[in-house]
Amino acid sequence: MPEWDEQTIHRQLLARDPAGLDALAGALAHRLYRLAEMALGGLGSAQDAEEVVSDALAAAWERAAEFDPQRSTLANWVLMLTKYAALDRRRALRRRTLDDMGRAKVIPLSAVPEAAEPEETAPPVDAAVVAHEEQAAVHAALRRLPPAERELLIRRYFFEESVAEIARDLGLSRGALDTRLWRARQNLRRLLSDESEVHTHDR
Repeated sequence: MPEWDEQTIHRQLLARDPAGLDALAGALAHRLYRLAEMALGGLGSAQDAEEVVSDALAAAWERAAEFDPQRSTLANWVLMLTKYAALDRRRALRRRTLDDMGRAKVIPLSAVPEAAEPEETAPPVDAAVVAHEEQAAVHAALRRLPPAERELLIRRYFFEESVAEIARDLGLSRGALDTRLWRARQNLRRLLSDESEVHTHDR
């Protein structure tokens, strides 16, 4: 975007002239959408990315007075707003996913289709029941963990995010995150052990 265009658009935004917002969207929409998709990191849908772009453009409209042409170009400033909007949306999507997992119900064995493998190689019914019970126990234990610990374990071991990525996202050092993961694993083991003892006494 040429410099004079940026100056004109900024003046229009400051004057609350919708033409400035239209020009901004027309010039940057494609770049903003691509950035939103990347920042969402595979979470959400195309609609989420589109809403991120809308949020960023709305922020540019509302916060036009905060833009300082001495520190950045208008395009880079709006890209920064898009990044922040995408990260906010990503956190919201992750919380929603974690909440859904926390409320998830284990699928009953009756709903699982029969295996296509020969009968002699199929797992015995007892093994399937044990696997089902273990899955239910893990879900129950996760729900009992503090939210921060539950999120760490799900991100690391269910979503398979790297330690470096999680640490960077949370603003933690590698050592601090390793300590939190270790504590969360210990608490999960304790809850699973308690649950196992309860079942043992009930039998």
